[in-house]
Amino acid sequence: MFAVVGALTTLGITVIGACGVPEEGRFVAIKSSEVPEALYVTTTTSAPTTTTTTPEPAATTTTVAEVLYDSVELYFVSANRVVRSERRIVSPATPTQVLDTLLTGLEDDAQSAGLRSALPRGLTATIDVRRGVARIASTAPFLSELEPQDQRLAIAQLVLTLTRRPGIGQVIFSVDGVDIQVPRGGGDLTAPGAAVTYDDYLAVLSTRD
Repeated sequence: MFAVVGALTTLGITVIGACGVPEEGRFVAIKSSEVPEALYVTTTTSAPTTTTTTPEPAATTTTVAEVLYDSVELYFVSANRVVRSERRIVSPATPTQVLDTLLTGLEDDAQSAGLRSALPRGLTATIDVRRGVARIASTAPFLSELEPQDQRLAIAQLVLTLTRRPGIGQVIFSVDGVDIQVPRGGGDLTAPGAAVTYDDYLAVLSTRD
């Protein structure tokens, strides 16, 4: 606050004085009732609480592939006749699988009772199918170690088994890369490399199921 003290004329000089600064400084106590509330109210600030949720592990699903089987006709020998026997082979039953199963021989079960195989033990062979003709290639000895009756039955087992598969109507045999002649069901021999069929072995096929 400014106050005009006065105007004095001294020696022709007019001096204008202003006074607004207190002569001495002092603290003036203020009643607590006069202090604004905002100056003494304590404000508490809380940090935001963060909640972390751990996701549950996803459920694991295990899928087991179903194994499918094909029912395959295999032919074995009973009392010098060839009879049909069914076996289950993992699908799809390829010509190679069918041939290998036949060469492996009989299973030790009730279904195999009274049956035998005329095929030589340990015989290995491969099969190649083209245009409905299956070519069976083996190594010597193949038929030479068998009696004539078993030669017919062994060839009958192979021909009847393979021609019951889709896409195979005829069979040709070779040994060590050379086409050979084989006996038919009636005992006569084919020309070397001649194809034989299911009907060629009806003479040795048993009619029992």
